[in-house]
Amino acid sequence: MIDFRYHLVSIVSIFMALAVGIVLGAGPLKGSIGDTLTQEVTQLREDRSALRTELDSARKAGAARDELTTDARARLVGGTLTGGTVALVVLPGADADDVSAVAETLTASGATIVSRTTVEEAWVPDGDDATSSQTTLATELRRALGLPVAAASDTAPLDDVLAAALVSTSGGAVTDAGKRALDSLNGANLIDGDSADLQRATNAVIVGGVIKGDVAADRDRVANRLAGLAAALDRAGKGAVLASDVGVSGFANASSVVRAARGDATTARNLSTVDDISLSLGHVSVVYALVQQNAGGVGQFGLGDGVSAAYPPVPAP
Repeated sequence: MIDFRYHLVSIVSIFMALAVGIVLGAGPLKGSIGDTLTQEVTQLREDRSALRTELDSARKAGAARDELTTDARARLVGGTLTGGTVALVVLPGADADDVSAVAETLTASGATIVSRTTVEEAWVPDGDDATSSQTTLATELRRALGLPVAAASDTAPLDDVLAAALVSTSGGAVTDAGKRALDSLNGANLIDGDSADLQRATNAVIVGGVIKGDVAADRDRVANRLAGLAAALDRAGKGAVLASDVGVSGFANASSVVRAARGDATTARNLSTVDDISLSLGHVSVVYALVQQNAGGVGQFGLGDGVSAAYPPVPAP
Protein backbone atom coordinates (compact mmCIF):
# COMPACT_ATOMS: atom_id res chain seq x y z
CA MET A 1 0.00 0.00 0.00
CA ILE A 2 2.89 2.33 0.84
CA ASP A 3 4.56 1.59 -2.49
CA PHE A 4 1.34 2.33 -4.39
CA ARG A 5 0.86 5.66 -2.61
CA TYR A 6 4.50 6.55 -3.26
CA HIS A 7 4.18 5.93 -6.98
CA LEU A 8 0.85 7.75 -7.10
CA VAL A 9 2.33 10.83 -5.42
CA SER A 10 5.31 10.72 -7.80
CA ILE A 11 3.10 10.59 -10.87
CA VAL A 12 0.93 13.44 -9.61
CA SER A 13 4.04 15.51 -8.90
CA ILE A 14 5.34 14.99 -12.42
CA PHE A 15 2.08 16.10 -14.01
CA MET A 16 1.90 19.13 -11.71
CA ALA A 17 5.43 20.14 -12.70
CA LEU A 18 4.55 19.82 -16.37
CA ALA A 19 1.41 21.88 -15.89
CA VAL A 20 3.31 24.63 -14.08
CA GLY A 21 5.95 24.66 -16.81
CA ILE A 22 3.33 24.96 -19.53
CA VAL A 23 1.57 27.78 -17.72
CA LEU A 24 4.78 29.71 -17.09
CA GLY A 25 6.05 29.09 -20.59
CA ALA A 26 2.85 30.31 -22.13
CA GLY A 27 2.57 33.22 -19.75
CA PRO A 28 5.12 35.44 -17.99
CA LEU A 29 8.22 33.48 -19.15
CA LYS A 30 7.10 33.10 -22.76
CA GLY A 31 9.08 36.04 -24.09
CA SER A 32 12.20 35.32 -22.03
CA ILE A 33 12.41 31.67 -23.07
CA GLY A 34 11.79 32.49 -26.71
CA ASP A 35 14.46 35.20 -26.73
CA THR A 36 17.00 32.91 -25.06
CA LEU A 37 16.39 30.11 -27.53
CA THR A 38 16.61 32.49 -30.48
CA GLN A 39 19.92 33.90 -29.22
CA GLU A 40 21.38 30.43 -28.71
CA VAL A 41 20.33 29.25 -32.16
CA THR A 42 21.79 32.40 -33.71
CA GLN A 43 25.07 31.90 -31.82
CA LEU A 44 25.29 28.27 -32.94
CA ARG A 45 24.80 29.30 -36.57
CA GLU A 46 27.52 31.94 -36.25
CA ASP A 47 29.89 29.43 -34.62
CA ARG A 48 29.23 26.90 -37.39
CA SER A 49 29.88 29.52 -40.05
CA ALA A 50 33.11 30.59 -38.35
CA LEU A 51 34.32 26.99 -38.06
CA ARG A 52 33.51 26.33 -41.72
CA THR A 53 35.48 29.42 -42.74
CA GLU A 54 38.37 28.34 -40.54
CA LEU A 55 38.31 24.82 -42.03
CA ASP A 56 38.25 26.17 -45.60
CA SER A 57 41.22 28.40 -44.80
CA ALA A 58 43.14 25.49 -43.28
CA ARG A 59 42.43 23.34 -46.35
CA LYS A 60 43.60 26.08 -48.70
CA ALA A 61 46.75 26.60 -46.65
CA GLY A 62 47.45 22.85 -46.60
CA ALA A 63 46.91 22.56 -50.35
CA ALA A 64 49.24 25.50 -50.96
CA ARG A 65 51.96 23.95 -48.80
CA ASP A 66 51.57 20.63 -50.61
CA GLU A 67 51.86 22.37 -53.99
CA LEU A 68 54.97 24.21 -52.86
CA THR A 69 56.59 21.03 -51.56
CA THR A 70 55.75 19.22 -54.78
CA ASP A 71 57.15 21.98 -56.98
CA ALA A 72 60.26 22.40 -54.82
CA ARG A 73 60.76 18.69 -54.10
CA ALA A 74 63.74 18.22 -56.41
CA ARG A 75 65.44 21.29 -54.96
CA LEU A 76 64.65 20.25 -51.39
CA VAL A 77 66.31 16.85 -51.79
CA GLY A 78 68.84 17.54 -54.57
CA GLY A 79 72.31 16.30 -53.68
CA THR A 80 71.35 14.85 -50.32
CA LEU A 81 71.98 11.23 -51.37
CA THR A 82 74.44 11.71 -54.25
CA GLY A 83 76.29 8.46 -54.92
CA GLY A 84 73.98 6.40 -52.73
CA THR A 85 72.41 3.15 -53.86
CA VAL A 86 68.92 2.06 -52.84
CA ALA A 87 67.00 -1.20 -53.03
CA LEU A 88 63.33 -0.34 -53.44
CA VAL A 89 61.09 -3.01 -51.93
CA VAL A 90 57.34 -2.83 -52.53
CA LEU A 91 55.10 -4.61 -50.02
CA PRO A 92 51.61 -6.00 -50.71
CA GLY A 93 48.94 -3.31 -50.85
CA ALA A 94 51.32 -0.46 -51.63
CA ASP A 95 49.79 2.29 -53.74
CA ALA A 96 51.40 2.51 -57.18
CA ASP A 97 51.34 6.32 -57.17
CA ASP A 98 53.06 6.42 -53.79
CA VAL A 99 55.75 4.03 -55.01
CA SER A 100 56.35 6.14 -58.15
CA ALA A 101 56.53 9.36 -56.15
CA VAL A 102 59.02 7.89 -53.68
CA ALA A 103 61.15 6.54 -56.54
CA GLU A 104 61.16 9.91 -58.31
CA THR A 105 62.16 11.70 -55.13
CA LEU A 106 64.99 9.25 -54.43
CA THR A 107 66.29 9.76 -57.96
CA ALA A 108 66.05 13.54 -57.55
CA SER A 109 68.17 13.26 -54.40
CA GLY A 110 71.05 11.79 -56.41
CA ALA A 111 70.57 8.21 -55.28
CA THR A 112 70.48 5.31 -57.72
CA ILE A 113 67.73 2.71 -57.36
CA VAL A 114 69.68 -0.45 -58.21
CA SER A 115 66.84 -2.92 -57.68
CA ARG A 116 63.08 -2.95 -57.39
CA THR A 117 61.46 -5.96 -55.79
CA THR A 118 57.76 -6.59 -55.23
CA VAL A 119 56.94 -8.82 -52.28
CA GLU A 120 53.92 -11.00 -52.94
CA GLU A 121 51.15 -11.77 -50.46
CA ALA A 122 52.41 -15.36 -50.27
CA TRP A 123 55.51 -14.07 -48.44
CA VAL A 124 53.44 -14.33 -45.26
CA PRO A 125 52.45 -18.02 -45.27
CA ASP A 126 48.88 -18.98 -44.56
CA GLY A 127 48.68 -22.45 -43.09
CA ASP A 128 51.05 -25.17 -41.94
CA ASP A 129 51.88 -26.46 -45.42
CA ALA A 130 52.98 -23.05 -46.69
CA THR A 131 54.99 -22.44 -43.52
CA SER A 132 56.75 -25.80 -43.80
CA SER A 133 57.53 -25.19 -47.48
CA GLN A 134 59.08 -21.81 -46.72
CA THR A 135 61.12 -23.22 -43.85
CA THR A 136 62.57 -25.89 -46.13
CA LEU A 137 63.40 -23.32 -48.82
CA ALA A 138 64.92 -20.96 -46.24
CA THR A 139 67.19 -23.69 -44.88
CA GLU A 140 68.56 -24.36 -48.35
CA LEU A 141 69.03 -20.72 -49.32
CA ARG A 142 70.52 -19.64 -45.99
CA ARG A 143 73.15 -22.38 -46.34
CA ALA A 144 73.97 -21.25 -49.89
CA LEU A 145 74.33 -17.63 -48.79
CA GLY A 146 76.46 -18.48 -45.77
CA LEU A 147 73.84 -17.27 -43.31
CA PRO A 148 73.55 -18.86 -39.86
CA VAL A 149 71.03 -21.66 -39.43
CA ALA A 150 67.72 -20.12 -38.41
CA ALA A 151 66.68 -20.68 -34.83
CA ALA A 152 63.75 -22.98 -34.23
CA SER A 153 61.82 -19.97 -32.92
CA ASP A 154 62.45 -17.96 -36.10
CA THR A 155 59.07 -17.67 -37.81
CA ALA A 156 60.44 -15.70 -40.77
CA PRO A 157 63.67 -17.40 -41.91
CA LEU A 158 63.39 -16.02 -45.45
CA ASP A 159 63.64 -12.36 -44.38
CA ASP A 160 67.41 -12.49 -43.99
CA VAL A 161 67.71 -14.33 -47.32
CA LEU A 162 66.04 -11.56 -49.30
CA ALA A 163 67.89 -8.91 -47.31
CA ALA A 164 71.30 -10.51 -47.91
CA ALA A 165 70.60 -10.80 -51.64
CA LEU A 166 69.52 -7.16 -52.06
CA VAL A 167 71.50 -5.15 -49.51
CA SER A 168 74.95 -4.98 -47.92
CA THR A 169 76.98 -2.34 -46.14
CA SER A 170 79.40 -2.12 -49.08
CA GLY A 171 77.00 -2.64 -52.00
CA GLY A 172 78.48 -4.19 -55.12
CA ALA A 173 77.33 -6.85 -57.53
CA VAL A 174 74.98 -9.54 -56.36
CA THR A 175 76.82 -12.80 -55.77
CA ASP A 176 75.99 -15.91 -57.75
CA ALA A 177 74.44 -17.39 -54.62
CA GLY A 178 72.39 -14.23 -54.25
CA LYS A 179 71.13 -14.47 -57.82
CA ARG A 180 70.16 -18.09 -57.32
CA ALA A 181 68.35 -17.14 -54.11
CA LEU A 182 66.38 -14.42 -55.88
CA ASP A 183 65.56 -16.78 -58.74
CA SER A 184 64.30 -19.35 -56.22
CA LEU A 185 62.14 -16.77 -54.47
CA ASN A 186 60.78 -15.68 -57.85
CA GLY A 187 60.09 -19.26 -58.80
CA ALA A 188 58.20 -19.85 -55.58
CA ASN A 189 56.02 -16.80 -56.36
CA LEU A 190 57.16 -15.08 -53.18
CA ILE A 191 58.65 -12.04 -54.91
CA ASP A 192 58.63 -10.43 -58.33
CA GLY A 193 61.95 -8.98 -59.43
CA ASP A 194 64.71 -9.34 -62.00
CA SER A 195 68.04 -10.73 -60.81
CA ALA A 196 69.92 -10.09 -64.06
CA ASP A 197 72.79 -7.55 -63.75
CA LEU A 198 71.54 -6.71 -60.28
CA GLN A 199 73.54 -4.62 -57.85
CA ARG A 200 73.30 -4.80 -54.10
CA ALA A 201 72.41 -1.50 -52.47
CA THR A 202 73.75 0.03 -49.29
CA ASN A 203 70.29 1.25 -48.26
CA ALA A 204 66.73 0.00 -48.58
CA VAL A 205 63.44 1.86 -48.85
CA ILE A 206 60.39 -0.27 -48.18
CA VAL A 207 56.99 1.02 -49.31
CA GLY A 208 53.94 -0.55 -47.70
CA GLY A 209 50.21 -0.10 -47.94
CA VAL A 210 47.00 -0.72 -46.09
CA ILE A 211 46.59 -4.30 -44.90
CA LYS A 212 42.93 -5.21 -45.13
CA GLY A 213 40.92 -8.14 -43.88
CA ASP A 214 37.92 -9.08 -41.81
CA VAL A 215 39.88 -10.54 -38.89
CA ALA A 216 42.03 -8.12 -36.89
CA ALA A 217 44.38 -10.83 -35.65
CA ASP A 218 45.16 -11.93 -39.23
CA ARG A 219 45.79 -8.34 -40.33
CA ASP A 220 48.12 -7.73 -37.42
CA ARG A 221 49.99 -10.99 -38.10
CA VAL A 222 50.66 -9.89 -41.68
CA ALA A 223 51.70 -6.40 -40.57
CA ASN A 224 54.12 -7.78 -37.99
CA ARG A 225 55.68 -10.20 -40.47
CA LEU A 226 56.22 -7.48 -43.08
CA ALA A 227 57.65 -5.16 -40.44
CA GLY A 228 60.09 -7.96 -39.63
CA LEU A 229 61.19 -8.06 -43.27
CA ALA A 230 61.84 -4.31 -43.18
CA ALA A 231 63.92 -4.77 -40.03
CA ALA A 232 65.99 -7.47 -41.77
CA LEU A 233 66.67 -5.14 -44.71
CA ASP A 234 67.76 -2.48 -42.23
CA ARG A 235 70.19 -4.86 -40.51
CA ALA A 236 71.76 -6.01 -43.77
CA GLY A 237 72.85 -2.57 -44.99
CA LYS A 238 73.68 0.89 -43.72
CA GLY A 239 70.06 1.68 -42.92
CA ALA A 240 66.51 1.51 -44.18
CA VAL A 241 63.29 3.50 -44.17
CA LEU A 242 59.83 1.92 -44.04
CA ALA A 243 57.16 4.18 -45.55
CA SER A 244 53.41 3.92 -45.82
CA ASP A 245 50.33 6.09 -45.52
CA VAL A 246 48.72 5.53 -42.15
CA GLY A 247 46.34 8.47 -42.08
CA VAL A 248 45.94 10.64 -39.00
CA SER A 249 42.87 8.72 -37.82
CA GLY A 250 43.83 5.38 -39.34
CA PHE A 251 41.71 3.15 -41.53
CA ALA A 252 38.66 1.10 -40.62
CA ASN A 253 39.23 -2.66 -40.78
CA ALA A 254 42.90 -2.21 -41.71
CA SER A 255 46.32 -2.63 -40.11
CA SER A 256 49.56 -0.83 -40.83
CA VAL A 257 53.07 -2.18 -41.25
CA VAL A 258 54.36 1.20 -40.01
CA ARG A 259 52.34 0.92 -36.82
CA ALA A 260 53.60 -2.63 -36.38
CA ALA A 261 57.22 -1.49 -36.73
CA ARG A 262 56.72 1.35 -34.27
CA GLY A 263 55.03 -1.00 -31.84
CA ASP A 264 58.11 -3.23 -31.58
CA ALA A 265 60.72 -1.57 -29.36
CA THR A 266 63.72 -3.26 -30.97
CA THR A 267 62.61 -2.45 -34.50
CA ALA A 268 61.77 1.17 -33.63
CA ARG A 269 65.26 1.69 -32.20
CA ASN A 270 66.86 0.87 -35.55
CA LEU A 271 64.40 1.26 -38.42
CA SER A 272 63.08 4.68 -39.46
CA THR A 273 59.47 5.05 -40.58
CA VAL A 274 57.42 7.63 -42.48
CA ASP A 275 53.61 7.47 -42.33
CA ASP A 276 52.42 10.16 -44.79
CA ILE A 277 53.77 9.24 -48.22
CA SER A 278 50.56 10.26 -49.93
CA LEU A 279 51.89 13.81 -49.37
CA SER A 280 54.93 15.47 -50.89
CA LEU A 281 56.10 16.09 -47.35
CA GLY A 282 56.26 12.33 -46.88
CA HIS A 283 58.30 11.84 -50.06
CA VAL A 284 60.87 14.37 -48.85
CA SER A 285 60.81 12.81 -45.39
CA VAL A 286 61.82 9.42 -46.85
CA VAL A 287 64.99 10.97 -48.31
CA TYR A 288 65.83 12.97 -45.20
CA ALA A 289 65.23 9.91 -43.00
CA LEU A 290 67.63 7.91 -45.16
CA VAL A 291 70.26 10.65 -44.79
CA GLN A 292 69.77 10.45 -41.02
CA GLN A 293 70.08 6.63 -41.14
CA ASN A 294 73.42 6.91 -42.96
CA ALA A 295 74.64 9.22 -40.20
CA GLY A 296 73.69 6.66 -37.56
CA GLY A 297 70.35 8.18 -36.53
CA VAL A 298 66.82 6.88 -36.49
CA GLY A 299 63.36 8.39 -36.18
CA GLN A 300 59.63 7.92 -36.68
CA PHE A 301 58.15 10.69 -38.81
CA GLY A 302 54.77 11.84 -40.12
CA LEU A 303 51.32 12.76 -38.87
CA GLY A 304 50.14 9.55 -37.19
CA ASP A 305 50.68 8.05 -33.76
CA GLY A 306 54.09 7.35 -32.28
CA VAL A 307 56.07 9.92 -34.29
CA SER A 308 59.21 11.63 -33.04
CA ALA A 309 58.60 14.60 -35.36
CA ALA A 310 56.52 15.62 -38.36
CA TYR A 311 59.60 15.31 -40.59
CA PRO A 312 63.29 14.40 -40.17
CA PRO A 313 66.05 16.95 -39.54
CA VAL A 314 66.81 18.95 -42.69
CA PRO A 315 70.28 17.90 -43.93
CA ALA A 316 73.00 20.53 -44.00
CA PRO A 317 73.68 22.01 -47.45
